Order: sequence, then structure tokens, then C-alpha cells
Amino acid sequence: MTDHHYKYTYFDLGGRGEVTRQLFALAGIPFEDIRIKWENKEEWEALKADTPFGQLPTLEIDGGEKMAQSRAINRYLGRKFGFAGTNDFEAFQIDEFEDAMTDYFGEQAGFFAALVGEGPGDKDQLYKSHFEPARDKFFPIVIERYLKRSNSEFLTSKISYADLRLAIHVSGFEKLVPHCFDKYPQIIAHKERIEAIPEIKKWLETRPKKLY
Repeated sequence: MTDHHYKYTYFDLGGRGEVTRQLFALAGIPFEDIRIKWENKEEWEALKADTPFGQLPTLEIDGGEKMAQSRAINRYLGRKFGFAGTNDFEAFQIDEFEDAMTDYFGEQAGFFAALVGEGPGDKDQLYKSHFEPARDKFFPIVIERYLKRSNSEFLTSKISYADLRLAIHVSGFEKLVPHCFDKYPQIIAHKERIEAIPEIKKWLETRPKKLY
């Protein structure tokens, strides 16, 4: 794995790129971390036509064809680096969790857009009408279906890219809305376990700080 050259291109923020970056950190695999300045529209427009879907992120391995779509990239690297389940059923569980989390994001998307100033509506009202119902539907299932059944500290028997995605989400929202997950201490404890893993801890301490 270390003989390959990985070039990962995304905007200069966490967003859809952070799970992939943490996968590289967790695996101890060096990669070229190309960050497009969010405010530099000209830089992005010049690059856009050379991406498969007119979107970021993209991943290139040894100068090969650009690979696209963040979740597909995470599945690919998760399998390649050994963080995608220890058997076919665990691989299914991870895919299932990923799809459920995407549904959860969609259910509270209006709140998040208002929270970061990119959508209409009152964020306090949307917190009650969108975020809380989505959170209180999703997180009890995560606790019961994955964390309690895994007999480990992770969503399945071994850490996976799904664990990274969950921890990144919880950490990011806690910064924006302190105490928003306090009623789910198991979820906070999971996030703290992930962030305490030496490779992840080092990444969090040394990564570019902008927009996280």
C-alpha cells in the first residue's frame, strides 16, 4: 500500500473530505492532500471540468483515472486499508449504517443549512422541528443496533470508516451546537474513543485548522 502515490483533492474544509483524510491517517498511509480554497471560485472553476461529475472530492492513485464520489472513495479505501468489516455481514452492516446516516442527514438538512447561513429559516425553530426529531430517531437505533451488539468499542467488531463518519459528525455538531448530543452519552463516548486512537489524535492535532 505504501508504494502507491495517493492524491486526494477536496475543498479547504472538513465536509465530505474528512473521513477519507482520517482513513489515510488511521492506516498510516501518506497522501497528497490537495485543498482548493473555498473562496477562490476561479481555482475551482478551472478544475471543475476535469472532474468526473463536476464535483469534489476526487482520488488519484499513481496518476491514474480520477475516482469520484466521497462515499465510494471511502468504501474503496476502507476495503483496501482493512477498515470495512471483517466479513461480508460486517461489510453489509457498515453499508447499512452509511445509508441510514445519509437518511438522517437529509431529515435534518434544513437545520444545518440555516445553522451555517446557507439556507432560510430560523435555526432555533429548525433545531426543534428538524434536528431533534432526526437525532432522536437515529441515535437510539445506532446505540441498540450497532454499539450494543458489536461486543467491541466500535460499530462492528473492528474500527471502520463508518466509525470515523459518526465521530466526525458528532464532533462537528458539538462545536456548532454545544450539548446537542448530551442525552446520548454512548454516542459521545464513541466519539471520544475514536479521537483517542493515536493515529487519529495525531491527525486532529496537526491537520489544517481552517473551517473545521
